[in-house]
Amino acid sequence: MDPIIGTGLSIGGNLLQGLTGASAARKQNKILGEGTRQQNRAGMESAGVMADFLSQLRGSRPNPSAERGAFSATLAAPPVAGPITGSRQFAADSAAATSDARGYGSNLADLFARIRAPQLQRQNEAQTMVRMGDALRPIQMRSQDDEFLTNLRAGMKKPNPWLGLLGQGMTQAGNYMVSNG
Repeated sequence: MDPIIGTGLSIGGNLLQGLTGASAARKQNKILGEGTRQQNRAGMESAGVMADFLSQLRGSRPNPSAERGAFSATLAAPPVAGPITGSRQFAADSAAATSDARGYGSNLADLFARIRAPQLQRQNEAQTMVRMGDALRPIQMRSQDDEFLTNLRAGMKKPNPWLGLLGQGMTQAGNYMVSNG
């Protein structure tokens, strides 16, 4: 009779130890699963923010005509004026000189606008990247905090040591009873 009781105690002790460890593992897995879902939500939020900023980057082209207008206004030549008593030929020549100066200014403004456009685009892109970093930083910090808390909570779920000791004691008592039967 003692070997049967001993075998039962041994099996019961092993079962108790296994169930105690499995229960703690299930609790840890539940906590880690929730942590994974939180990380996924943070990833989706950051992907949305990135998509918004990428669309801003695609549309960050400067308006060359506005730049050209600014340069043209700056380079606009005042009309060449002559004395009031000038001849018609002088008036025609001064109008032609004014037209030539304005044409040169227009060509120069066009050239300056084309030279400046890539620089303005890079500046706009850099500013957009800085704003994107500022928008992503809180998401990153919240995600890191969530990950730390998840690991802390999961680490706190340990098997009950008293049940483990009870199971070990039952196993040893059963083994003793079987061997000394």
